[in-house]
Order: sequence, then C-alpha cells, then structure tokens
Amino acid sequence: MVGVFIGLLGGVGFGKWLLLKFPLIFSLGFFRKKGPTEEEVESASFKIWFVGHGFSDESIASQGNIKPNMEIITRVMGPEGGYQATSIILIQCALIVLCQRNNLPKGGVYPPGIIFGPTDLQQRLQQNGISFDIISKTNISS
Repeated sequence: MVGVFIGLLGGVGFGKWLLLKFPLIFSLGFFRKKGPTEEEVESASFKIWFVGHGFSDESIASQGNIKPNMEIITRVMGPEGGYQATSIILIQCALIVLCQRNNLPKGGVYPPGIIFGPTDLQQRLQQNGISFDIISKTNISS
C-alpha cells in the first residue's frame, strides 16, 4: 500500500507535496516528520557481524595463488547507530587527528584502516560503549 502511494503521488508535484507534508498518513505510520523520541534512541542499539577469510601466516600469502586457510568471525556492538554511535565515532576520530597527528601517515589519500591503524581508536571506542569481539577464529581445510 505504501509503495502504491509513493509510486502514484511521487511522480507529480502536488503528490510530492502531500507525501512530504503528511508522511505519517501515506506511510501508514512508518515515517514521520519528527525524529525518534529520547526513549527510542536510548533503547536502540546495533550489532554487526563480519566474516573474514585470510592466511594464518604472511609466508603462506606470499606463495602465490593459494586459497585462504583461516576464517575469523567478529562482532561490533554499540548504542543506537544513527545518533549516538555516529557521534562517538566521529568525535574520537577527530580527537585522534588533533592529538595524535604524529602517528598518522603523511600526505596522500588512505583508507581508514591505514590512517587509524597505528592509533588507539579501538580502545577509545571501547571506552565509549562500542565493543569489538572475536567470536571465532578457525582453520579452513583446502
């Protein structure tokens, strides 16, 4: 039903105005103009699982066309992701850029892992309610 409303009304100017003016009605209560209440934010959290494949030893990886022999499963958990966790992460990254500039690579464009790898970002995030856990680390038979 929501898709029908959006599909029919979203293509014309007046329909777009209606959708933006009365989102609660046309989304059957799923969307509203106001953000979440403080109680909703406080009760929310996130949990992300990562599965990685790699090598148990660097010497194995350098041997050429060999399949990974390790699997690791990790979990990252924290408070509500949109308002709380995003703020925590951005503030801690900014503090590192300000206070630990000597630990950061000089010049160029780098991915976050390279930039923040030699810093204490993980410890800072853990101190502020975002946890990083290794769930399992197993050998994969070839």
